[in-house]
Amino acid sequence: MIAHRNLLKDIGRILFWFPLKWVVNFLPFSAIYYIGGILGYLDYFLSGPARTKKMLENISQAFEAEEKELRRIIRNNLRNHCRNVLELIKYPRLNPHNMAGIVAFQGLEFLHKELEKGKGVILVTSHFGAKQLLQVGLGLSGYKINQISFHIRGEELSFIQHHVSQKQRQKIEKRIPAKFIPRDKFLRSAYDCLKQNQILIIAADGVGSAKYIGKGYVPFNFLGKEMLFPKNVVSLAKRTGSSVVPAFVVRERKRQRIIVEPALRRVNERSDIEIFEQFVRLLEKYVRQYPSLWEFWEEFEEGNLLLAK
Repeated sequence: MIAHRNLLKDIGRILFWFPLKWVVNFLPFSAIYYIGGILGYLDYFLSGPARTKKMLENISQAFEAEEKELRRIIRNNLRNHCRNVLELIKYPRLNPHNMAGIVAFQGLEFLHKELEKGKGVILVTSHFGAKQLLQVGLGLSGYKINQISFHIRGEELSFIQHHVSQKQRQKIEKRIPAKFIPRDKFLRSAYDCLKQNQILIIAADGVGSAKYIGKGYVPFNFLGKEMLFPKNVVSLAKRTGSSVVPAFVVRERKRQRIIVEPALRRVNERSDIEIFEQFVRLLEKYVRQYPSLWEFWEEFEEGNLLLAK
């Protein structure tokens, strides 16, 4: 989701990360669900017509629906984003005991099966749902979690975005059960954690900005368009012998379900593109089923995530 420079939103960010953050820490998760929904509505109306028009045009490329339905997807998308950020504030307070009422797991047997091989697991996720909950949920369940991290450069953000929002997120990351590996320094650390049969989480739909799309990105048919994806996770898996296991987090109102899918099939004669295609089809299935949970609708345009004609 694009970080917009906006004076009103910067004022909202200050209120969000200070008085509201303190209040959130004392509230149950059930209350946060409703507060996040209200903030999402405010975000929808404060964003301005240019942003919502852009999202409307992008979503209409993927779904044939009336404008009323497309706008409903946009509102729910912004509401879910606000809920995810509010819940992120409370993640450091989760533990193996109180987590059970908030997180449900599905498909962990697929993860166990691949870890038994002793080569580590590359857990591929995307900017879909409460992606940070993967680190917390699996980390509190006893798994050794590593995450390739990426933060937008300070010069691309407003002063408040860089010195308040980004700093607050980084403080929270330090308090959750995962090791964060900077994207530009990940190779050696990635090899090390996989060699120790740990889990390495990588967002396999990229970082959402054309500025950071490099040589490892190739186009795949996605939602009827040619979208650029980084297929280097397959190359890393081949070099390390690790399995590539997709995972998604689906919101079920006040609860979240972490769904682990079977490992990508790696038939020897298949190319990296053929193997990675399996993840693309899975992500497409989830986005079609839960369109408001994908956070890249603003970026779903030519010259950004979509291949320019």
